[in-house]
Parts: sequence; structure tokens; C-alpha cells
Amino acid sequence: MAKIQKDLFSKKDVEYAALSKCLAHPARLMILDILSKHKDRTCKELVFDIPLSQSTVSKHLNDLLAIGLICRKVSGAQSLYTLEWNKLTRFFELTNRLSKGMMPHRPKRNCC
Repeated sequence: MAKIQKDLFSKKDVEYAALSKCLAHPARLMILDILSKHKDRTCKELVFDIPLSQSTVSKHLNDLLAIGLICRKVSGAQSLYTLEWNKLTRFFELTNRLSKGMMPHRPKRNCC
């Protein structure tokens, strides 16, 4: 996939696109949903709740870590994953900003 020419777009739009891309997978949404209901979870605990292999869940955790939607803390030999509420709130703020900018221009009828 081509790289985004970040200098052509606003910082907020680039941030929103990156967050949206990361959230565009049902497994990552499921991980966020589970973490929203629990203070923290290990990868093993998440694998128990998600019908995917440990390596696949681990890959999705790394994607969420890279974008900052979750954080990891080491507890002994285990890593505990926690939802990064501030980053998730930021995503919702950006979504709200986009909808407020678009919705006033919505026609009375849909295209079809």
C-alpha cells in the first residue's frame, strides 16, 4: 500500500486515519471491548475469550500497542494489557469532529 503524503493532510486527519485503520479489524475491536470491561488482561486470558490462536492475538495486540490504543506493563513473567482510555477518547473526539463537519451538508434524501 502506498504511504500517505502526510504533508498534504492535516495532522488530525492523518491521526484519525491511522486510528481508523487500526480499528478496522473485528479481532482488535473485540480486544478493546474485553479490555474495556476489565482492568487488564494477559495475552493468554484474551486468547481464552477470542477464537483465535495465541500468535494471532499477539499480533493484534502489537498493532494496538503501536498506535497507542492499549498499553503494556510487565508483571513478573507476564505482560498485562490495559486499554488506553485517553487515546480511545481522542478517536471519539476526532469522529465527532468529522461528523459535525459533514452532517450539516447531508441532503434530505439519500442518493438512491
